[in-house]
Amino acid sequence: MPEPIIARLNADWQSLAHQPPDWPTRHGPTLAAVLAAIPSAPDQVLGELIGAAQHGSTLAGRTALQSFLGKAVRLARDHRDVALDDAVTAFWLHLVNYPLDRRPAKIALNLRLDVLRDLRRDQRPLRPLPPALPADDDPAAVLAAARDLDLAPPCLIDVATSVYSDGLTSARAAVRHRLTPQAVRWRCHEVIRRLRAHRDLLLDAPAHPGVWA
Repeated sequence: MPEPIIARLNADWQSLAHQPPDWPTRHGPTLAAVLAAIPSAPDQVLGELIGAAQHGSTLAGRTALQSFLGKAVRLARDHRDVALDDAVTAFWLHLVNYPLDRRPAKIALNLRLDVLRDLRRDQRPLRPLPPALPADDDPAAVLAAARDLDLAPPCLIDVATSVYSDGLTSARAAVRHRLTPQAVRWRCHEVIRRLRAHRDLLLDAPAHPGVWA
C-alpha cells in the first residue's frame, strides 16, 4: 500500500495529468506526455520543467516533482534515517532552487545526491534569522513584510512564523503544521535563504519601516 504522502500526490497527479502545459514546450500536449518524455531526454525535459517552475509555472514544478516521487521512495527505503515526507519536501525545494546555469547536465543524479547529502546531515539547531536583523527587531514584522512582498509561499511563512515568532521548537511546529521536524527545518531554511536574497526589498518595505533599518 502506498505511503499516505505518495498516495495523495499520485491522486493529485491523476487530476492534473491531462491538463495542457502552461509554459512553452515541444514535449507534449499534456502534462502526462511531458512526464513520459523525460526518460528519452532527461536533462532537456527536466531542465525545461525546472526553468519554467523557477519562472512561476506551478504545473511545470508539479510535473518535475512527480518524476522524482519514485526516487524519493527508494531513497527513504534505502536509508532508514530518511523519512519519506522529508525526502519529498527536499526534492521539491532542490527542484525550485536548482542552479541550471551551473549544472545543466545529469540533473536527476545531481538532485538525488543533493537531497541525500542534506537529509543525512547531522541534526543541527535551526538557523537564526539573518544576522543583519537588529536584535531588537520583531521577527513577526520581518516575516509579515516577507509575506506582504510575496517573497515566499504562505505555507513557508506560516511555518517560519511558528518557529521564529511563536517560539515553537521544530518538533512542536511539526505537530501544528502536520509535518515532520525535518520538513519544518527545511521550510525555515528556505525562508531564510529568501530573506537574505531580498534584503534590499525588506529594507524598503513601506509598511514595515523598522525591518532591517
